Amino acid sequence: MSWFTQPRTLEITGKALPQWAGEPLFVVSRLRGREKLGHLYEYDIEVSTIDAAALSANEAQALVDVDALIGKEITLNIAVEGNGTWVQGARGDAGMSNIGADIRKLTGLIVSAQCVGADDRRAFYRLKLRPWLWLATLNRDSRFWQERDVIEITRDVLQKYPFPFELRLAGPGMQRRPYPKRNYQRQWWESDFCYLNRIWQEWGISFFFERSTLVLCDSPGAYKKHGPAYQTLRYLERDGQRIDEEHVHEFRVARQLTTGKVSLTDYDYTQSLGNLAVAQEDYGGRAFDNAEEYAWGDYSQPMEGPMGTRGLHGDAQFEGEHLARVKVEAHRAKSLRAKGKGNLRGLMTGYTFTLEGYPLTPGDGEYLVVSTITEIVNNDTVTQRGAIDRQYSCTTKFAAVPANTFYRTPQKAKKPRAYAEAAVVTGYGDEPVYCDEYGRVKAHFIWDRLGEKDENASCWLRVASPWHGVEHGAMWLPRVGHHVLVGYYDSDPDRPYIISEHTTEFHQAPWQLPKNDALSGWRSRDLKGLAANSVVTDDTPGQLQVQVASDHAQSRLVLGYNTRIDGHSGRDKARGEGFELATNAWGVMRANKGMLITTQTRAGACAAAKDNDEIVGRLEKAQVLHDALAQVAVQGEAQEAEGHQADIARTIQAQNEQLRGTAATDAAFPQLSEPHLLIDGKAGVEIASPATVHIAAQQAAVTAEGHVAIASGRSLFGTVRDTIRLFAQRAGIRLSAAAGDIVLHALTSSISLDSAKSITLLSKVVRITGVEKLELQGGKSRLVLDDSGAQIFTPGKFAAFAATHSLPGPKSTPADLSPKGVCIDCLLKAARGGSAFVIR
Repeated sequence: MSWFTQPRTLEITGKALPQWAGEPLFVVSRLRGREKLGHLYEYDIEVSTIDAAALSANEAQALVDVDALIGKEITLNIAVEGNGTWVQGARGDAGMSNIGADIRKLTGLIVSAQCVGADDRRAFYRLKLRPWLWLATLNRDSRFWQERDVIEITRDVLQKYPFPFELRLAGPGMQRRPYPKRNYQRQWWESDFCYLNRIWQEWGISFFFERSTLVLCDSPGAYKKHGPAYQTLRYLERDGQRIDEEHVHEFRVARQLTTGKVSLTDYDYTQSLGNLAVAQEDYGGRAFDNAEEYAWGDYSQPMEGPMGTRGLHGDAQFEGEHLARVKVEAHRAKSLRAKGKGNLRGLMTGYTFTLEGYPLTPGDGEYLVVSTITEIVNNDTVTQRGAIDRQYSCTTKFAAVPANTFYRTPQKAKKPRAYAEAAVVTGYGDEPVYCDEYGRVKAHFIWDRLGEKDENASCWLRVASPWHGVEHGAMWLPRVGHHVLVGYYDSDPDRPYIISEHTTEFHQAPWQLPKNDALSGWRSRDLKGLAANSVVTDDTPGQLQVQVASDHAQSRLVLGYNTRIDGHSGRDKARGEGFELATNAWGVMRANKGMLITTQTRAGACAAAKDNDEIVGRLEKAQVLHDALAQVAVQGEAQEAEGHQADIARTIQAQNEQLRGTAATDAAFPQLSEPHLLIDGKAGVEIASPATVHIAAQQAAVTAEGHVAIASGRSLFGTVRDTIRLFAQRAGIRLSAAAGDIVLHALTSSISLDSAKSITLLSKVVRITGVEKLELQGGKSRLVLDDSGAQIFTPGKFAAFAATHSLPGPKSTPADLSPKGVCIDCLLKAARGGSAFVIR
């Protein structure tokens, strides 16, 4: 349909509109509406049924099904007559009429319809026309995108709406670069339109409609010029001369102060020392035209997408500067704004025109129409209306900016403030833990009805920790299947992180509640969920305890009132008091600088931890006794003054000094200056074993103020490499054998028996044998027996008393010979074999 075949200025068409006798039933009487860049247009269309003699108002109303009109697509046609009057004989366009005549079409959806009344001949209705994108305001959804840019998200969202859209995009910074991808972007319980409008405004994308097509723009070159009728508009005040073209009769240009600088900052924990601050400014040279907006940006991407740390960092500098520039340009778009008015039925938002004839500066020039408010009244189709006859009128108010302006929709669409949400940790395959080097995990949100419960369920989520530093702190990684609470940095829905975990009917507290309400701590499970480790404090009044336990080998350290804590069931029967360190495997206690094990009392831990006065005092007293008895042994000729027990006494004294720590030192706690193991039993020290006890040392000293008792159920063995010196100061030495012999062997030297009084040998038989010679000396008399004979030497009387005397002649008797010599190797062999004799 062309403009000259449309009988009236306003007309609506559409398959859903009712008809009568093959003709459209509705006639448009009035149009009111507004359009604005970056907004959804809205038009109210007043219609009436046709005025026909054969059609009453009631019959017309019966033909209209209001419910059937809702949601239907119709096209509003506005006839544009063009410019000029035909002049016969004029050359070129000078004498042409209706230059640029056309039909302006606006296709949208009827979103509301109502009957507003009737007269005796017609019924009247009001229809509201909105663009198809208005449908996107009706839903609410929650979803997210990973590694997608604003255009990819736009396509994804709009694909559910069967309507056309066009992208006239130059890219960020007019550099023909693609819009950058984002690790994670969330539609937070918003309508599709609210979400798209928000991210469009953030990236500097505006929109308007050409007929039914949604057009997205990001630069001045995306806006086309009007058709011939509106490419150039003349300014002519109302009281000026009449012209045969639509024109502007009101026009004002206003300037205002706006923000002139935007500074943004951001933080990326994968580049935590980086300076990500950016700034963009556009000073106009006017006073106070340099106000700054400082805001938190969202342009650095901490590699939280599916690729994780294998991905690449974006160009944070470029992206941040673009976002800051968009903000500046959104502010500056308000700094110079033209507003006008005229009978401009074909003036369209999103198109440019050139103004001529405006007498003020600034004035003439090319402008981009950013908004229109249009009201058009059709002339009445009913004849003989008398005084209320309705005549055609058209008024359009508009706002415009210079056409070379980077117009950005004001950023009034704010991000929703996010709050904590529930999610379930997910992973890859059957792995119980799925994390990366930052300790981040994946989680499936409870509300997510699109995603799978796998490694792509979300972006990588950082896990908040109450304590974390440079390779130190606390770490609890949520495992696959755990239920967690997800929070958002700065309440930004695009920046989730895990706050904590929480209980469910299948994920209960470490210990049964409420019966274990006195327990605090943590309890972990092995990755197969079969065994556990725990650190628990028990605050039961009067029964305080701390336990560190592992199910492996039933290992545990219990401090305080020892009450069994049995897995998840918690507190069980009491087992004692103090501390217990136990395991079914091996145990090791190691202290590189020394260790004190004592049963001495230190109430309240008021003394130094290594305080050892009592035990060192006893050891010093023992050292004095040891040294004194060694001196007595020297005096008793059992030992020499040097190289024997006196050396041991001096060694003990040196050790005591190391235990007490009396050497010159700057240490606050000088005790145990060398790595000694000090064992102190206030009531005693007992060592027992069903097998063997072995004590090995460079030197060993045993000191007792009372007795030293050794009892053996079988034998007592003593083997000494150098010498054995035994000395009894007061009561003597006694050796007894209840069975068997007492044998003394001097294998390489002599045996000396020396007594201050007498030596008594008493036995049934006393045998004294000298292999080579036997000498008996009594006073000055001597008996010598050897192979040469027997000789008796005496200065006095020699008497032999016998019943008879017999001297039959020479006769020898062989002796029971023992070995006469031994080598060292033979001695060692004999010692190892347990033999009393040396095998040569």
